[in-house]
Amino acid sequence: MDKFFKKNKLLKITLITYTFLIFPFGFAKSDYYFMSPGPPYQWNIEIENVETYEYDGNLYQLTVRRDEANYFVYAWARLNSQIDLYPREVILPDGVTPQELSEISIQNMVTSENVAIAVALDSLDYEIESEGDGVLVVGLLDDSPVKDKLIKNDLIISINNELVRSASEFISMLRTYEIGDIVNIGLIRNEQELTIETKLIEHVEYENEPMVGFLASTPNQQFIFPFEVDIKTGNVGGPSAGMMMALNVYNLLTEGDITNGKKIAGTGTIEIDGSIGPVGGVKQKVIAAKRANASLILVPTANYLEASVFSDENTSIVAVDSFEEALEVISDFSSR
Repeated sequence: MDKFFKKNKLLKITLITYTFLIFPFGFAKSDYYFMSPGPPYQWNIEIENVETYEYDGNLYQLTVRRDEANYFVYAWARLNSQIDLYPREVILPDGVTPQELSEISIQNMVTSENVAIAVALDSLDYEIESEGDGVLVVGLLDDSPVKDKLIKNDLIISINNELVRSASEFISMLRTYEIGDIVNIGLIRNEQELTIETKLIEHVEYENEPMVGFLASTPNQQFIFPFEVDIKTGNVGGPSAGMMMALNVYNLLTEGDITNGKKIAGTGTIEIDGSIGPVGGVKQKVIAAKRANASLILVPTANYLEASVFSDENTSIVAVDSFEEALEVISDFSSR
């Protein structure tokens, strides 16, 4: 054990010395992105023309900070176990600029917000209508099996002849298949309909999750709600807030506080069928939840093994697969 600590101390001294030696170049960008714990959010939500109910507890959405790492940040990440580094090509698909990635992230948040509202309202028996133009290819991963089959701005409209109207619907359909399955993808390119065949691979971030290997968005996705719901998301991006946004909307429209005054946090994407999907940076998000003294942390089942190592006598970490399961877990926990 002493040998380990001596070796670890030597590594830190070496990295710090190296950092000072390259000081003039320290602000130059490395070939990595970093991910660190971000602040928990308690969403400010405005709902018009329907009765709402305030609640005393918390339903925190967990976030991470993700950005390009300069060499100073790279060196610090090597010393700090709370910060992870990812090769640039894992985060930034071929043909996508950092600015485009940021814009896509914000658009994904908008889509996630609408899906979350739809799921919450549907669970309360409100009637929801949704429409979109399909799935737009905005970037391709380097190791994707469709690298030479799809191109940027292809519009995907079907999987195995089943109509696809949005990225959320596309992801839900993919989860009905297994890694290694062969699927036919229908698309429109330059106003012509084409079909490609591809094998589904394991997601680059989520274990046992199938993927095709491209970055997607939904053009012209619209939801028609019975009343206006506005979630003040600010400049937070990405789809991983979906589950917690849905829970916050549900709690505002439900008489009685589902949290029973307790601090609850969580993360997870949400699809239109209410299924909860995996997220990136779950380690950093759980660390942020513990800093906020959350007594219950909800995570997608796919992320549970990584998250569970942080559970202790003050923190329960529970895996959920659906919005309804999340409600059940919260009800059971808050009634103790």
